Amino acid sequence: MTVASQRNALVRIAAHNLPLKVLSLALSIALFSIVHSDQDAQRTVFLDVVALLPPPDADKMLLTELPHQVKVTLRGSQARINALERDDFRPIQMDLTDTTRRFHYFESTSVDVGGNVQVVEIQPTRVVLDWADSGERRVPIKPRLDGTVAPGFELKRPVDIQPSSVSLRGPSGALNSITAVYTDVISIEGLTEGTHERRIPLEPLPPHTSYVDDVSVQVVLQVGAKLVERTLARLEVSAVGPGDAVLRPARVSVTVRGPATRIDQLDAEQLVPIVKLDADGGVGTAPARVVVRAIDEVEVVSISPETVLVRRRR
Repeated sequence: MTVASQRNALVRIAAHNLPLKVLSLALSIALFSIVHSDQDAQRTVFLDVVALLPPPDADKMLLTELPHQVKVTLRGSQARINALERDDFRPIQMDLTDTTRRFHYFESTSVDVGGNVQVVEIQPTRVVLDWADSGERRVPIKPRLDGTVAPGFELKRPVDIQPSSVSLRGPSGALNSITAVYTDVISIEGLTEGTHERRIPLEPLPPHTSYVDDVSVQVVLQVGAKLVERTLARLEVSAVGPGDAVLRPARVSVTVRGPATRIDQLDAEQLVPIVKLDADGGVGTAPARVVVRAIDEVEVVSISPETVLVRRRR
């Protein structure tokens, strides 16, 4: 038999009942897929966790750091396992409203997976619950300043903060150690004269403590000309009023405060210490208080001595 004859014979054999052979092959492939799709398979997914906590006014609060997700191992048919998506699962809820419980266990029943799939394992299996007595406390707010105002000016103190205090909520032990809270950093660098208002957030609090009120405050910064003090010595005291009098001592020292430019230019003759004589005063010696007539932008800080002896003469 020639090679050509052999090739023709093989073709005839292959073509014999060809439709039946194709159908058999297709059925074999389908059966193979069905058999293997029913085999068990495992898959791990990470599911979100939401916690139902006690109300804010409860006398207990949870200190435990709760997991945001848990690792869940599932088993089921290959086809079902492959078809699962993360959106098919609802978050696992932790009911922590009972403050007497010391542990929370993750049960397989908390995972809704549907038919033909079972939960093999959840990690972590449990969470240890650490409870503490909770409370509230109101503390003052202090400014945290940074920088310096422009030369020749100064920041008026105390800084006005509204509100001046804030309520905190947290573990009683932690609250007892907090005597005040500070604002975020307030820059006063280069500020000049005027009123400067800012909305400033409060500093972060220690773990497990929180603000009951708003977490920001209104801060008013008053900047004015820098004040300096100056003492002028041996200023003559004048007697003002009817009659004649001798003063002992006849001179006093006066300390004044005001803007630096104003105080530097102040002349001693502008400061006039006086004592007032009573119109009905008789002859004799009596103490009298020394005063200084007011001068714009200048504050009298002290007079030394504050009183002198006045001897009235006929």
